[in-house]
Amino acid sequence: METKPYAYRLAPWRKQVNRILSVLLLLIGIFCITMIYLSYSAQLTEVKLEIQVLHQERSDLSRTIADMIMQEGSLTAFTEMENRARRAGYVDIDFRDEDSYTYLPVPGFTGAYHSGLDSVIRQENIAVSSIKPEYSQTLQQWLNENLQFRRIEP
Repeated sequence: METKPYAYRLAPWRKQVNRILSVLLLLIGIFCITMIYLSYSAQLTEVKLEIQVLHQERSDLSRTIADMIMQEGSLTAFTEMENRARRAGYVDIDFRDEDSYTYLPVPGFTGAYHSGLDSVIRQENIAVSSIKPEYSQTLQQWLNENLQFRRIEP
């Protein structure tokens, strides 16, 4: 029995359908990859924008903090404090002239001279060794402390 070579070929319309489906599958694959790429790019762009906003907020806060530190410095400057004290009615005292100031009696004050330095706790300098105490002991000392030798008498 002889087989004819054209008997096993696909019909032309089937070849066309196969080609169209192959092209469609390729296009669908490209479309899916493109959509994944665009989605990733959109998320990355959104994160970058958030980072820029946060950097801007940090810069604004840094400038605000620096401005407030400058204002605090100008408000607590010696000349400014002196001017405010003068406006509040304080006057300079000449400590050599006892007529320009008066002493007020303070209840509970004994009259003994007391300086703030008397209350400072003075600590003696203790020599600090860089070697830990457990490493400064000899083997013989350690053996004597930790092991007890018993004599066996015959």
